[in-house]
Amino acid sequence: MFKMIFLILSLYSYANANSYKDMFEKDIEIKKVDKIYASTPTILYSLYAIDKSKIAGLNFPFNKVEAIYIDETIKSLPIIGGWFGKGNTPNSEMILKINPDVILLSETSKNQSEKRIRDSLGNINTPFFYIKANSIEDIINSFSYLGKLTSNEKRAKELENYAKKVLDEAKELSKKVKEKPRVYYAQGNNGLETECDKSIRSELITLASGDNVHKCQNSNTYGKELINFEKVLSYNPEIILVYEKEFYKKVYSDPKWQFIDAVKNKKVYFLPKGPFSWFDRPPSFMKILGLKWLLNILHSNSYEIDINKDAKEFYSLFLGLELSNIELNHIMGKDIE
Repeated sequence: MFKMIFLILSLYSYANANSYKDMFEKDIEIKKVDKIYASTPTILYSLYAIDKSKIAGLNFPFNKVEAIYIDETIKSLPIIGGWFGKGNTPNSEMILKINPDVILLSETSKNQSEKRIRDSLGNINTPFFYIKANSIEDIINSFSYLGKLTSNEKRAKELENYAKKVLDEAKELSKKVKEKPRVYYAQGNNGLETECDKSIRSELITLASGDNVHKCQNSNTYGKELINFEKVLSYNPEIILVYEKEFYKKVYSDPKWQFIDAVKNKKVYFLPKGPFSWFDRPPSFMKILGLKWLLNILHSNSYEIDINKDAKEFYSLFLGLELSNIELNHIMGKDIE
């Protein structure tokens, strides 16, 4: 009797489910989509841009820089964690408590074994929906999937069209570039951590037709390759992109860095951030704006834009924020002393 009731309920549930395809073309049956748990920051941020009302919980608390620009209702959501970074795992009890309608997972999680993830959650029946979010192109392509999942296809298409236009502009410009500027990506408070030219973390340099001077294979998945100053001196980059404010504040006054062409010619640029970095760490849809910004820096003669105007339009479209000049100057590091 009980088996019959369970079978009838299961058939009823299946009959009333909606069918979706994830980014690996797997068919997913989901009854309703009111609460979504995005298990990585990159996916969470894209969901925020498409439909933040569906977010069920956060991967970690927003820091001070991020919190300024994030909706108050989102900042108060429970902290669940996620499958990302160095061995991070979510709070399984919290996932069970919020009881999401669907769990968004990255391709990295897929490689880690779906069974192991389900086992860690006590074999809950919540559907898994896989999103590719490794590269900027993956992030852009994910918009349509998130749009359909949240019933916000029109908005997703608007964001996708904007992003693809920027990517197309970069590809068109690359056909005309005869000599790529030599670029060094400086991380760490001393500027001596960087990324290999083949790293996804420095993909904007390549997409913007720049030449990442540090040629290597990644020694780890996290990045931040250690380098000595002598190596940077041998590279003698024309452009330096700086992640940390601490290094940016002192690079022009540090005697040894005066030997680098980028410093001599005042071509050291702070990578804008707010709520998220325009370049990486964390990777997000903000890289779309970062690509425009970098194209303008590396090829100002052939890619002339008003970055202040474009940035304000981007924040309005993707984040629903109307930035003041003061706010934008802070994001872009123009107020750094």
